[in-house]
Amino acid sequence: MHSSHQTLLQKAKTWFNSSLFNTDRAGEYFEYLLESIDPMWSALGSKARIIDVIEETADTKTWVMEVSDGWKGFRAGQHVHLTFSLNGVKQTRTFTLSSSPQQWRDQNTVSVTVKKVKQGKVTGWMHDNLQQGDVISISEAAGDFTLPRRQVNRVGYIAAGSGITPIMSQLRWLSYNKMPSAASLLYFSNTEDDFIFASELKAMEQIHPKLDTYFVASNGGQQSKYKLPQTLLCEDHIEALMGKALDRIYICGPHPFRELAKKLLSEAGYNMDQVFEEAFGLPPVVVEEGAPVQVTFTKSAMETTTDKSDTLLNMAEAAGLKPNAGCRMGICYTCKCKKTSGQVRNVITGEISSSDAEEIQICVSTPISNVEIDL
Repeated sequence: MHSSHQTLLQKAKTWFNSSLFNTDRAGEYFEYLLESIDPMWSALGSKARIIDVIEETADTKTWVMEVSDGWKGFRAGQHVHLTFSLNGVKQTRTFTLSSSPQQWRDQNTVSVTVKKVKQGKVTGWMHDNLQQGDVISISEAAGDFTLPRRQVNRVGYIAAGSGITPIMSQLRWLSYNKMPSAASLLYFSNTEDDFIFASELKAMEQIHPKLDTYFVASNGGQQSKYKLPQTLLCEDHIEALMGKALDRIYICGPHPFRELAKKLLSEAGYNMDQVFEEAFGLPPVVVEEGAPVQVTFTKSAMETTTDKSDTLLNMAEAAGLKPNAGCRMGICYTCKCKKTSGQVRNVITGEISSSDAEEIQICVSTPISNVEIDL
């Protein structure tokens, strides 16, 4: 009798989860109910409502968002994960906040500034569809691309393209607080029209004598109104940036740009322990020599073989799988999976894993032997 009773209870629980929730996580069901009452309510995290969309350049927009109660705020230079629903499928991406923490404290709003990436599924959708009044999910802020808590005399910035966004957050905070630390900015874009926040940065420089800005349109030709040669990053630019003693230097931009900046700084004798960088894009994946490797996705009972090196995330998606993924740059850990056998290389650090079972980030891991993944 007792055994039969337990069986009935188990069957009822199974039916309840599968028929009513279609998931083992009941919270997702209640999330749906809460959203139907008020899109800003959530049982699983914080929400953000778009209150303004600002066109910065031809391919860059800023979304100003009101965040729900309970969000913990951020330090200038940190990033968040934003989650959207694209054709019924949730997509998560990582973006740095371009606004000052003071904006959140005064107005309960934050801003992200996003460049439309060619063939970018999410950034393209954002530019075409994310409008005033829409509600999305926002994570708590994270990241250590931040100013030191102890005030320093002067900081330097080297930015390329949309890599200006976390730096802009810092500069806005410094400006609001009347520049407790002096700052020098070296900002690169392809053409003069591609500079994001150009007018605001130039206005800041007029207001604050402790701020120096250098704009370099590397494909724009020689333009006398700028202080430096309009070329790709070179020794002359680094020399100008380091014309005043810098306690810290922050670099943000594409991987090749960051690597070149660090090389030039090192050659100029700067203390590299005081250089901090934020990743915008992965380094190129180096094609491995040798026999093709086989990747087995054990939970899905699927296999794929390749002689071209690629990330496990890209390989899984090419095989028709839909693993959870967020930043796709090794930042958010949304894509973390268990590797049960084989070796992989981290495309950011170059580190090669052991052959033992371990957790890896599939967005930045490329196989160098036959690999089995719990996916």
